[in-house]
Amino acid sequence: MDYIIFGTRRIKYIIKRGNRKKTLAINVTPTSQVIVFVPGHLSREEIKIFVKKKAQWILAKQEHFRTLAMLFPEKEFASGEQVLLLGRKYRLKIVEEENSSGLRLSGRRIIVSVDRNLDLNKRKEIIKDVMKKWYIAKATKIVKQRVNRYCKILDLFPREIIIKDQKKRWASCSKDGALRFNWWIAIAPISVVDYVVVHELCHLEIKDHSSDFWKLVSITLPDYQKRRDWLKNNTGIFRL
Repeated sequence: MDYIIFGTRRIKYIIKRGNRKKTLAINVTPTSQVIVFVPGHLSREEIKIFVKKKAQWILAKQEHFRTLAMLFPEKEFASGEQVLLLGRKYRLKIVEEENSSGLRLSGRRIIVSVDRNLDLNKRKEIIKDVMKKWYIAKATKIVKQRVNRYCKILDLFPREIIIKDQKKRWASCSKDGALRFNWWIAIAPISVVDYVVVHELCHLEIKDHSSDFWKLVSITLPDYQKRRDWLKNNTGIFRL
């Protein structure tokens, strides 16, 4: 692993070489890992110079993720924990049963049944898996409803709608017209879901993020910037 010294700080980073022609890019993951994507021909010294120029930004990004981790710790999957669906708060209730697992809604509670004979680690794994499947089902239903609504307004129709577990993106639009959405989106308020849906539908018409693209988005969602900012500022709630 390579590193640079910035003031009193040591910034470690991983180099990933690929098919990029000219540009370099840096990604800071939620675990504060720094990954530098570079063209194959660049030397380590050239990469180091680039990372040094971005050092202040990298440290700010790492601090941002540390703050989010403190404000929104990983779930313990215990009764009483707060979980979100479309931005609304629910309370988790764990019910121990014999040889069964499942999930149901009861008012503002999400009730998950789990086998009482499991050890703690396996129990958390099962609860997490049950909840993830539930969120995927919810996201599939919600996203398809919202896409159906806005594709008629925009007169833009996707070839296919896919719900995926995407690590870095909320959604994407492929060259062949397929729209892929992260199941995490079911956690966000419906206004934010709508922004992500409209954003990807507009990519069916305009592939880049030019002024024409944002103009198309704003025709349908004049307050898209507010919704976009909410998504940027609340990434910490999307943890399971």
